[in-house]
Amino acid sequence: MKIQKVDNSLSFTRKPNQKEMQVYTNSVNKGLELLGKQVDIILHNASAPAVRSENTGIGSLFSRTSVTKLFPFLKSHGITGIQQEPNGLRKVLDNSPYAPESNAKNIFMIPLEKLTTEEYGNILSKKTFDTIVNNNPNREEVNYPYVRSMYELALREAYNNGKNSKEFKKFKAQREGDYEQSALYRVLSKINGNDDFIIWGNSDFYTDEELKKLSQATGMESWKKVDRNLYKDKDSKKSRARIAELKEKYKDDYDYFLFQQMILEKENKKSNKLSEKIGIKIIGDSPVAPTDVETWVNQELFLKGKAIGCPPDYFSETGQRWGFKYYDPEKIFNKDGSLGEAGKAMQKKYEEYFASFPGGIRLDHMIGLIDPFIYTLNSKNMTSSNSGRIYSIFSGKYQKKNDDEYANLFTKIIIPAAEKYGLNKSDIICEDLGDKTAPVKRVMKKLNLQGISMTQFDDRGGKAPANNVIMIGSHDNNSFLEFIEDLFNYKNKKDSRETGRFMKKTNHLAEDTAPLGATKEEIKQYSKELRKDKKKFLAASFAELFASPAKRIQIFFSDFWGLGKTYNRPGTTQGNWALRLGENFEADYYKAASEGKAPNLADAIARALRHRGLDKGNEELMKNLDDSARIISEKV
Repeated sequence: MKIQKVDNSLSFTRKPNQKEMQVYTNSVNKGLELLGKQVDIILHNASAPAVRSENTGIGSLFSRTSVTKLFPFLKSHGITGIQQEPNGLRKVLDNSPYAPESNAKNIFMIPLEKLTTEEYGNILSKKTFDTIVNNNPNREEVNYPYVRSMYELALREAYNNGKNSKEFKKFKAQREGDYEQSALYRVLSKINGNDDFIIWGNSDFYTDEELKKLSQATGMESWKKVDRNLYKDKDSKKSRARIAELKEKYKDDYDYFLFQQMILEKENKKSNKLSEKIGIKIIGDSPVAPTDVETWVNQELFLKGKAIGCPPDYFSETGQRWGFKYYDPEKIFNKDGSLGEAGKAMQKKYEEYFASFPGGIRLDHMIGLIDPFIYTLNSKNMTSSNSGRIYSIFSGKYQKKNDDEYANLFTKIIIPAAEKYGLNKSDIICEDLGDKTAPVKRVMKKLNLQGISMTQFDDRGGKAPANNVIMIGSHDNNSFLEFIEDLFNYKNKKDSRETGRFMKKTNHLAEDTAPLGATKEEIKQYSKELRKDKKKFLAASFAELFASPAKRIQIFFSDFWGLGKTYNRPGTTQGNWALRLGENFEADYYKAASEGKAPNLADAIARALRHRGLDKGNEELMKNLDDSARIISEKV
C-alpha cells in the first residue's frame, strides 16, 4: 500500500469557485462528522481583520467585518468555535489581556463604525471616524498608543452625544450596581495618577503628617487611605461619603465608563445571536490572575504577602513569579463545605463568564485551581521554605484530605456556574500545560475534564486522550512555521538533543498519519520524506491533529493563516499582542495554503480518514476531499 499524495499537476484555480466551495464545505463537514471532530480557531479580538474603510487600528469580533465576512469564511471551512482572549478591561498602559484591570469588558472591542449609524443615533460623526481610519499608521499590526488616543477621542464624542438618551438612563438605573466598583477604580486611578491602589494610601509614600496637610489642602480627611480601603470599609461613614462624593464630583468620568459598558453589553448580545445563527460559538478565556478591582475590593480575602506562580521547571530555571494574589483557602470554603466570602466572589466571576460565552470558556492555568504553587512575595529566590504547593506547605494549615477537596473549586463553583447557563464540562477547556501534580491528574480523571495536548511540546497526536483538546501551538509559542524552521536547523547536527527530537517526531508523525495497513517499509520511507520537506512535515503535522483520538482541535490564527510570526513572547513586553489578520484575509489564506504554509483542511481530513480506515465505503467523499485538496493546493 502506497502513501497517497496530492497531485498538483491538475489545473484548478487556487480559490474554489462557488460550486467547488459547496463541495469543499460539504466534504469537510462530512469528514469531520466521521472523525468525530470539532474545530475551533483561537483568535483574539485585536487580531480580527477589518476592511480598509473601517480599519481603526485594532480588530473586534463585534465588528461588521467579523460578522459578515470572517465568521462565514470560517464556517465554510468547518470551524464552529472562536476562542478569544480574556475580555476584561485592560489596564491603561498594559497591552496584555491576561492581567486585566477589571471584569468590565475591554473597550477596544467596541466597533466604532457602528456608532456612526442610525442604530446608535449617529453618536459618532462620520468625519471623526474617517479621520481615525485615514490616519491609522499600521494596518497589519496594532499600534496601541494610536488606538488608545483615538478610542478616547471617539468614545468621548459618542458619550457626549448619547449620555442623555433614554437608553443610557435605563441602563444606568438597572446595571450601575454591577459596574460601580470598576468605574470608581478607573476614576480613582485618574485622580491618584496611577492604577496601583496600594500606592494610593501606602504610608511608605505618605506619612501621617503629609496626609494631614493633604487633608487640610483638599478638604478631605486622609482621602488616599479612604480610597485605598473604599470597599474594605464600605459600610463606614467615611467610605459611604467618599463614594457619594466621587459619583457626584466626577459624574462625567463615572457615567462615561458606564456608557461604554452599555455599548459592549449590547454588542455582546447581538454578536452571540448572530454568530450562533451562522453556526459559530464564541469561547471565552478566564485568566488565572484576579483583576486589580477584584483584589482592591476583596483585600481581606487574599493571602497576605503571597502570590501564585510556577515552580522552577524546563521552561524556567528559577520559576515564574507572576505576582498574582491568591484567595485565602479558608475564606473560599467554610468548615462545613459551604462557600465563604472568597468563594462567593469567585462564583460571581465564573457565572459572569459563562453568561457571556455560549461556547464555554478556557481556564488559564487550571493547575492553579486544583493544586496552586504559592511563593512569598518579598523572597529573593524560591526555596522549599518560602514556596510550594499551598495544600502541602505552611505546616499543613491548608492540607487537603482527599480528591473531593482538591476538586471542590470545580464541583462547587465552576461546573455549577456553567450548568446555570446551559453548559457542561465539555464546554470547559482546562489549560493544563506544565507540571501536572498527582492531585491535578487525579481530579482531571475523576471529573473527566478536557486538558490540552500540544504537539509543539512533543505531545504525540496518536497518544492524545480522546477527551483532550489537541493543538499545534498557542499564543505563547513560536508560530508553527518558526517552530519548523528551528527544528529543521537541528536535523543534521550530530549528538544534538534536538536531532534526536527531530528523528523521533518524524517517526511518530509517519506512524500516526500513514494510511491504515501501510507496511513498516512504507512508513519508514514516509518518515524520510518528512525529514527532507518542510511542506510535507507541515501537512503531516496538521493531519496528525485530525487523525488523533482527541475529539476537539484548536488552531491558533497565525498558524491557520501561515503568518510565520510570534504573537506573544513571554518575559518581554515589546511587540506582543499586536499581530493582526489583513483586510484580504480570505485570499491570504488560500495563498498560504497553496504555498504549503497553512493547513489544507481537505487534505488533512482525507489523510486522517485513511489512517483510521474510514475511507472504505466512503469513496465519493474521498474523491471530493481529494479534489478539494488539489484545488486548495493549486498555485496560480
